[in-house]
Amino acid sequence: MFVNTELLEFIRLKNPLSSVIGKYEVITNACCKCPFCHSKTNSLNLFHDEIYTCFHCGESGDVFGFVSKIENLSFAETVRKMAKASKIYTLEELKQKNIFRFWDRFLILCEHYHIAADSVLREYSSDSSELTKEYLLGLKYSKEEPDTAPLENIMQMKYGTLKEFWNAAPEHIMEYLTAERKHNA
Repeated sequence: MFVNTELLEFIRLKNPLSSVIGKYEVITNACCKCPFCHSKTNSLNLFHDEIYTCFHCGESGDVFGFVSKIENLSFAETVRKMAKASKIYTLEELKQKNIFRFWDRFLILCEHYHIAADSVLREYSSDSSELTKEYLLGLKYSKEEPDTAPLENIMQMKYGTLKEFWNAAPEHIMEYLTAERKHNA
């Protein structure tokens, strides 16, 4: 199974460590009983909702390590399970289904205007913006239909991209772009 750090980051965002561990143990003040060594005290500590460590048995890791250990799964099986539970496409699923989504249209548009997608996203990504990291990763990997209006509005203001582009059938996208270029010439 091929995974990239971006996909893993999105799965982590959708599965906070406290929520995952909370399915097995009661967490109080970022501590709980360790489900691995069955200590009687709250020896498992959560750090910044990213890492866990048991000060009784020494077990530690991130959300993937926890799920992998507690459910006795390989890393690849853990990623698949967590992605499915979070309604996130894995890279394998995207390749197999050949899904043409909003994100793919955005990349085509960036290529058409000879701009780097990262520069557009960086320009508009900030703490006050709707284009948060989770939102952008959702555009790429989420199985649920994302709210594309914020990015559509930015592309319309900056490049004049109309709604028809985002709604065009995949086979007509290039026709739309070439017609738009002729119209603007």
